[in-house]
Amino acid sequence: MKKFILFALAMVFILGCGFPKETRRGVGNEGFLVVLANPDDAEVYVDGVLAGQAGQFEKNPLEMKSGTHKIEFRKAGFVPEMHEVYVGNQSRHTLKVNLKKSQ
Repeated sequence: MKKFILFALAMVFILGCGFPKETRRGVGNEGFLVVLANPDDAEVYVDGVLAGQAGQFEKNPLEMKSGTHKIEFRKAGFVPEMHEVYVGNQSRHTLKVNLKKSQ
């Protein structure tokens, strides 16, 4: 009986908490957006919040919740641009932008 109880406790431990939970990016309701912008130092705003400079999202895409987002590009001396982009579950999209110089 003692052996059975020890075996049962060992199995509970191994099966219950012995294996680490899987942690991967992009699991769930996220999508990814690759940004190709000229100039690449333009500021990128996602839903009104500064996310960073456009060049950093060429190799490291923006990770966003699934849905429609407003992406805005701003740089001094250039006309700002805004795009609405739908990002789907675990999908990868590319947005190409070429800002025009302001006059």
